[in-house]
Amino acid sequence: MTAISRIGLAVAALLLLAGCWDRTEINDVAFILSTGIDLEKDGSVRYTVMLPLPGSMGGATGGGGGTGGGGGKSYYLDSETGKTYREAQSKMQRRMARRMVLAHRRTVLIGEDFARDQGVMGVFDATPRSPESRMTTYFIVTEGKSYDLLQATPQFERFPSEAIRELAKSKMVIDMNLKDFALALTLPGSDPVAIHMGVRESQQSLKTSKEVQILGYSQFKKDKLVGTLEGRAAAGLTWLKAGSINIGATLLAKDQYINVRVFDTESRIKANVGDDQLSFDIAVSTKAKIVESGDYYDFSQPGKVTEIEELLSAYIKKSIEETLKQMVDKETDSAQLGNYIWQAYPQHWANTYEKVWPKPLKSAKFNIQVNSILTETGLIYDNIIKSETGL
Repeated sequence: MTAISRIGLAVAALLLLAGCWDRTEINDVAFILSTGIDLEKDGSVRYTVMLPLPGSMGGATGGGGGTGGGGGKSYYLDSETGKTYREAQSKMQRRMARRMVLAHRRTVLIGEDFARDQGVMGVFDATPRSPESRMTTYFIVTEGKSYDLLQATPQFERFPSEAIRELAKSKMVIDMNLKDFALALTLPGSDPVAIHMGVRESQQSLKTSKEVQILGYSQFKKDKLVGTLEGRAAAGLTWLKAGSINIGATLLAKDQYINVRVFDTESRIKANVGDDQLSFDIAVSTKAKIVESGDYYDFSQPGKVTEIEELLSAYIKKSIEETLKQMVDKETDSAQLGNYIWQAYPQHWANTYEKVWPKPLKSAKFNIQVNSILTETGLIYDNIIKSETGL
């Protein structure tokens, strides 16, 4: 084959190659870090987005409330209103030079007014329709407006959305995302819960900041917010549903406070419908360790360890009882107890409980057994300075 023939074949092959006619450049898109949905007083929906500013990000600055290398914020918030949040999003896009992309969004925030009055069913209709949306995105209900949480100024993170995400995936709370919430909505005998967050100002600080804080869990009846589990009631739900979760408990033993950290939990729930009396056998096993003892408490004595284990078991049982009480008061099944009936007695569930659930929880009996094991008392049994100073 001659050289001219080879050149001709090469040119012909080049004509068959596709060009980058539909390319998307990085400077043509705006990556959404987090979104917030709120209800306005006039009934309209406010849609808020957090967007990074690439030109202001620079190098790492160690947090400082989202400040970039030039001293300004490395992100900005924008919002718009509409009849639905998708309409508000479209109106916002019409004034934005770059196309908003949801592929990097990790948190969806819902204001409590919107969740209580409108419900979140519309969010779960519109979100999966976008192929960029991820169902592993964390779903969070905020105290007050969601855009207030997005305006927090956490000192350890460049973006407030990062602080929100880190807290949502921490071992202090049940790991819940959009997929988990959607499954809880569709399971028989189940009402979903979501992580509840708010803003708290730092205390006694040279530079005040608005920090993101976990407040508990938001209770839903179907897709509408009906209440919030806080304090020990929130811990009780965590002990019912979670496994390797770190939860602190303060116990009072012989007029002194002892702090323990529960780091492993296993719960077993069994439903019983015999003799027309609905009951649940709840068995919880936990492992814990001592993190602080206010005064001398001789953990070298087995009896002392057993005493703390019994106090912890009583504390956990009381917390679970508070959770169940609030579930009954709000007529919502946040612990998904009805699902255990459906699994064990599907026909009985369909004939007796399905249409009236969760009202039967009011007359149900709960047999709660808690077994706590203190696995770590620390490397010392006494305060390290006591023997030297005589304090």
